[in-house]
Amino acid sequence: MERLNPQDEAFLDMETATAPTHIGGLEIFVKPKGAPKDYVRRVYEELATCPVRAAPFNYRLHTSTADDKADSSKLPKWMRPAPPKKEGKPVRSWETVIDVDAADHVHLHALPWPGTQRELGELVSRLHSTRLDRSRPLWEAHVIEGLEGDRFALYTKLHHSQFDGKRGNRAMAHTRSSDPRKRGLPPLWGVDMGEQPAAVPSAAPAAAPEPSGSDKFKAWGKALQEVAAARRNKPGEGVVGPYTAPESVLNKPITARRRIATQSLAMERIKRLGQGAEATVNDVFLAICGGALRRYLLERDALPQAPLVAAVPVAGEVKADSAAGNAVGQILVSLATHISDPRQRLEAVVASSKANKAHMRNMDPDALRHYTELSMVPQMVLANTAVGHRVQNSNLLISNVPGPRKPQYFNGALVESACAVSLLLAGQALNITGRTNGPHLDVGLTACADVLPSVQRLAVYMGDEMRVLEKAMGLPPLVESPIEAAPEALSRELLRKVARRFRPE
Repeated sequence: MERLNPQDEAFLDMETATAPTHIGGLEIFVKPKGAPKDYVRRVYEELATCPVRAAPFNYRLHTSTADDKADSSKLPKWMRPAPPKKEGKPVRSWETVIDVDAADHVHLHALPWPGTQRELGELVSRLHSTRLDRSRPLWEAHVIEGLEGDRFALYTKLHHSQFDGKRGNRAMAHTRSSDPRKRGLPPLWGVDMGEQPAAVPSAAPAAAPEPSGSDKFKAWGKALQEVAAARRNKPGEGVVGPYTAPESVLNKPITARRRIATQSLAMERIKRLGQGAEATVNDVFLAICGGALRRYLLERDALPQAPLVAAVPVAGEVKADSAAGNAVGQILVSLATHISDPRQRLEAVVASSKANKAHMRNMDPDALRHYTELSMVPQMVLANTAVGHRVQNSNLLISNVPGPRKPQYFNGALVESACAVSLLLAGQALNITGRTNGPHLDVGLTACADVLPSVQRLAVYMGDEMRVLEKAMGLPPLVESPIEAAPEALSRELLRKVARRFRPE
């Protein structure tokens, strides 16, 4: 069995009926040229009969107590020891299940005509609203046919206690290929990681000595000083202090109903904006989100005077021998939603991002760890309480996960788009996650349908904000590539036509 790390435990403990802590991915595929009418059913049957070889798809949550000496669950009842009178602290681990049947986790759906993005979004929104069954391995896969344009979709649902974005990308690298001719690629649960070439280990650094009691005290003192100093800063200036996010309609009690929206942004345009503003791709993405949110909230007369604050995950390192789990920290960034001028807003987001990244880099590792705990733990601990929605470290979470730079295929089917479908924390009605997919940044917006209606409008505003920023920066429209110059919907249609035109039989 593999013990859960504290962060994985937190994702299990935070889960409620209205805020489940699973994550997902929605991929849309273009069928290969000459695909038979029953192509999608064949894909489903292959996925449902594929042996489950990969961890954590064959892991099940096991809870015992510290007093347990051995696992006696497989012994006859008369041979099992009597339960202790006083149980110790519960211990949660991942136990390996030998005989997982993929057919219990893989499902086939058909969209009602006309099979547009609207029907797809409604189905995935319903599927994402329900919790995973903890008595079984924590995953589902849904093959969806009937999507217009000779396409089909795959929605995969995983528990965040076993997966983060970085780990998911590593796993996906074994199941997709940039070669449209390649066949025999397995689904995520069919990857035999034991057959993959092992990475050459680097020389291990010398183990750091265990800090003394006085060193631990100094680290905690430094973390508390940094928190206090950050909280004294004016909103939107310098380092963003934990729990300084303004009150917002984004931070109301949420229900279990979800609404999923998607958008696709051209990476070439994002990079061009970044060059003009000396910003990273992630900085520009944050500014696009901030501008779209400003417009969305202004229309509802709900824009706070102080700038919205986004929590931006920062990937850490997972132990090499760990088959499940998370290693995620975060920084807080002002979205400068109080600034009306788009160029000044972009510059303010870049400045906030740089200041908070520098703050993280310049802190002593022990103090940084305690600083992160002080900024994240209160929200996690109070998530299941009646005041959980009032204790907000940020207004929303915005994540940008690196993905493949070349177009990807799954056994000849083009991956047209690959959007993350994420979780919502208690009191946070919106999550925005981007993922690189060839020439595009595919964006998934996950919202509470009862708190933020018409979230697809926010997705549309993100595309509009690209054009607003380009105009503000004095950048002419891109005309070199007809795919990039076209509106996003047309861009996708052209991409499908080009893929069909040049794909081999």
